[in-house]
Amino acid sequence: MVDTHCHILDSKLKDRAEEIVENLSRDGVDFIVEISADPREAREGLDFARKHERVYCTIGVHPNYADTYSDEFEQWALKQTDPKIIAYGECGLDYFHKMIDIELQREVFKKQIIIADKLKLPLVIHCRDAYDDVQEILREHKEYLNNGVLIHCFSGTADDVKRFMEFDAYFAFGGAITFKNNYTAETALIAVSIDRLLLETDCPYLSPEPLRGKINEPKNIRHVALRVTSVLDLTFDEVNKITSENARRFFKV
Repeated sequence: MVDTHCHILDSKLKDRAEEIVENLSRDGVDFIVEISADPREAREGLDFARKHERVYCTIGVHPNYADTYSDEFEQWALKQTDPKIIAYGECGLDYFHKMIDIELQREVFKKQIIIADKLKLPLVIHCRDAYDDVQEILREHKEYLNNGVLIHCFSGTADDVKRFMEFDAYFAFGGAITFKNNYTAETALIAVSIDRLLLETDCPYLSPEPLRGKINEPKNIRHVALRVTSVLDLTFDEVNKITSENARRFFKV
C-alpha cells in the first residue's frame, strides 16, 4: 500500500516518526508521502525524506497558512531539484475553518499552481467547502496543469468528480470513507475511474473506523483499503495493487 498523504512530523507523531518509518515494511506500506503545510514543514519534510528510503515529500503552503507564504519561500522552492520531492502542495482553498482571508488564499493558490508547473511537479490540492472556486481557479490556470492534479481527502460529490475530470484529476480517499452512513463519499468513490484512485491517511488526523478518536498513522491505511474493497466489490489485493500502481504513476516514483 501507499499512503499518499500523511503528516508524521506533526507534533502528535513527531516523537514516533522514526519508529513509524522503521515499521512501514512490517505494516505493509510500500512508501509514504510526507506533506508540507508551511515553509518550515517543507524544509523539515525534505530533510526527513532524504534520510529514509520509503519516505518522499512535497513542498508547499496549505491555505490555512497562506499568511506564511513569502517571496523568500517562493525563491527557495523554485531552486529545489531533489528527487525526494515528488509533488507540490498541499495548496488550495479552505472555506471551512475561516482562518485566513479568502482573497489571500486565492492569491497564494494561484502563485503555487505556477510554481508547481515551473518545477514540473504534480499538484496536491486541499479543497474544503470551496469546490466551485478551486475548479474556477484551475480552469483559469489550465495552461499550467501539465504534471498532474490530485484532490486530497476528497469529500465532494459524484458531480464534483466529473467536473474535476476536466483536469484529468486523481482522487485520494482517507478515513472519512469508513465513517458510518457516509453515502456522499461512497457515491463519489464509485464515480472515480479506477485508474485515478489513491489512498491516504492524512495522519495524525481522520482516523478510520474502528479507530476514531485515536491518533492516526500510516499503518491504518489498511482500514481505508478494506472499505474501498467493500464499496467497489474488489479484493484487498486488487485494491492495493491498483492504488499503488496509480500512486507510482502519479508521483513518478
